[in-house]
Amino acid sequence: MAHLVSASACRRSLCTAAASLLLVVSTLVVGGVRGKSLVLVGGGLDEMNAEVYNTIVLMAGGRGQARIGIVTAPSADPADSFSYYQDLFINFYGAASVAHIHVSVNNLSAAYDPALVAVVRTMTGFFFSGGDQSRVVQSMYTADRRETPVLTAIRERYEAGAVASGSSAGAACMPSAVMVTGGVSWEGLRWGSLTSSHQSSDLTYNPQGGIGFLDGYVIDTHFADRGREGRLIRLLSDTRGESKGTGWGFGVDEDTALAITNVGTTAAVAKVIGTGGVTFIDVTGSREDTAQRYFTIRDVYVTYLTHGDEYNLSTHQVTFAIDKIPLRGNEQYSLALSSDDIFYGRRTATTKPEFVRAATSIFDSRAETSTYGTTYERNPRFQVDMAMITGRSEGYVKRMSGFHSDLHSYKDMRVNIAAI
Repeated sequence: MAHLVSASACRRSLCTAAASLLLVVSTLVVGGVRGKSLVLVGGGLDEMNAEVYNTIVLMAGGRGQARIGIVTAPSADPADSFSYYQDLFINFYGAASVAHIHVSVNNLSAAYDPALVAVVRTMTGFFFSGGDQSRVVQSMYTADRRETPVLTAIRERYEAGAVASGSSAGAACMPSAVMVTGGVSWEGLRWGSLTSSHQSSDLTYNPQGGIGFLDGYVIDTHFADRGREGRLIRLLSDTRGESKGTGWGFGVDEDTALAITNVGTTAAVAKVIGTGGVTFIDVTGSREDTAQRYFTIRDVYVTYLTHGDEYNLSTHQVTFAIDKIPLRGNEQYSLALSSDDIFYGRRTATTKPEFVRAATSIFDSRAETSTYGTTYERNPRFQVDMAMITGRSEGYVKRMSGFHSDLHSYKDMRVNIAAI
């Protein structure tokens, strides 16, 4: 784990984040009620990201009140994970208490411990650590997919209003839909979705899904930072006809979270907080060309939202942040950008990930409405065509110090993928 920042530095960060945090939570609450709530973090969460941590604490009851259960089932080192998050939530972000929900693949009996179940029932929130989402399923369910008492108790608290949050694997385990378990984009496009593989680069998934805290979406993490757009598109397309399949999915970037309230209702609103973005993918109207030798898909629609933007999970309506302006008529560049390594994902203060860089450049171009990117890998080399669609696509931006630091957002960009 990384070293913790000083308490004084963290207090300064908390003060500067306070106004933003109140705005985040107030806009998420509908009519004074937020119903079931989730905070899904894409991994790589900075200890100084007070906006995300404070959102979790506030949704769990607030500073001095929140009682948070740290679920370390995904972790390869549960004790170390618990110690890390215990220090953060108690000493830096003001939770009243934390408890170690110590179920793991090496401690399966804990999932049946009445004393631990009793502890779970006193919690006002839960945080699932990072690691491997498959460990959550393996430790929280029986071999024939029956819930253990601890998972049932967590679910009951969640249904009653306790916030459920998690980072990386702790977010990826949340859906009812098929659960992504591994792989990278090129291998996913080349070989398709597999239920098991000994190759870590292969796209794999659990067809029985995750723990079922969010319906209708596949959840992916470390998203643009690891160029996972291709793998999620392929997984959604391959599995949409399965019993746990869906045509919708989203991927959360690192140091970024999607805070969702009123989960499971028509008022389910997801707000982007943190430093990156969230990519929503819609394959419900897409078409695969099975006559082609390699995977070919047309009419996928992609939406990319950044800080302050909101997305209704029921209606799919997008509300751009009030501090952003429309890009139409405010474009700053003549031409769109292309890429010869479209799933290269490194993000820095001066560099957008390649898919995000190419896609957002369309909306910031005065002369072009489409672009493309190709995979670095060959045999075959895939091409990703991106286009704005008149009357459907929109782009917004909050200008910062230049293209790579500007907060671009867009909705409904059309994507086609084919081998070349």
